[in-house]
Amino acid sequence: MIRILNRFSFKFLRVIVVLLILPLMSFTFWQSNLSGQIAEAFKTNNAKAIANFFGQNVAVSIKNDSGQYTKFQAELLLSDYFRSNKTSEIKQLQHTNRNNSSFYIVYNLKANSGTYRIFLKFNQHNGESLITELRIE
Repeated sequence: MIRILNRFSFKFLRVIVVLLILPLMSFTFWQSNLSGQIAEAFKTNNAKAIANFFGQNVAVSIKNDSGQYTKFQAELLLSDYFRSNKTSEIKQLQHTNRNNSSFYIVYNLKANSGTYRIFLKFNQHNGESLITELRIE
């Protein structure tokens, strides 16, 4: 009887551990997948793909010009940036974990006109992570 209880409790413990670890692993995969999709969009100079992650309003700062813009306006500004700055390389420098429904990703971007630091702030909205701030410095 004790042997049966030990087996049961061991199996139960394994199930609990898996159930606790699985969400952490899936969040890490999701965040790295999001980061990879955005990096690929920057690498291919695809403003439309990046705009798919924008919230309805986005704080945009590109080379000392900054303001609060609609999703469509922010996409146009990013398209203008890509016309004169063709990306040759992009590398993720850091990211933070979700904290209070927001997180950050920072990239280093090399373009034909120089090297830039890209800062993206994400906020959760209806279960979706949306870019609420974009800075290219």
